[in-house]
Amino acid sequence: MAAGQDAVIKAAARYVPGFSWQAKSIVTGDFTCGGHKQTAILGTNRSEIVVAVFLNGTNKRPEVIHDRSRRQPTSVTLTIEDLDYELDYPLPGFQRSKTCKGLIIDDGEIDPAHMYWDHESLHFSGWSN
Repeated sequence: MAAGQDAVIKAAARYVPGFSWQAKSIVTGDFTCGGHKQTAILGTNRSEIVVAVFLNGTNKRPEVIHDRSRRQPTSVTLTIEDLDYELDYPLPGFQRSKTCKGLIIDDGEIDPAHMYWDHESLHFSGWSN
């Protein structure tokens, strides 16, 4: 395991205990549109799915996204998506961007959750079909 991956897993376990952190799920991107790259990692346990997003490095508490759907923790994945698209309906705090990235939480069974940085609340928000 790469040293960077190991640091992300250890930090996630320290700040958000009780989850199995998936090294293969680690993604990086400018998730907050602040011009800096952040790191996200998927964590699961028997009944919950979370994503820890390290906005200011692994030495600071991450923003934690709780997936409150019925997605299966055993098959869920985390990927990034471009935010350069128009929505059919307005979402609070959503900003279309050619450079910022969003996150997709998907288990292949129910509609994926599309997570984005909400520029009004300054936290992650999401939508699903």
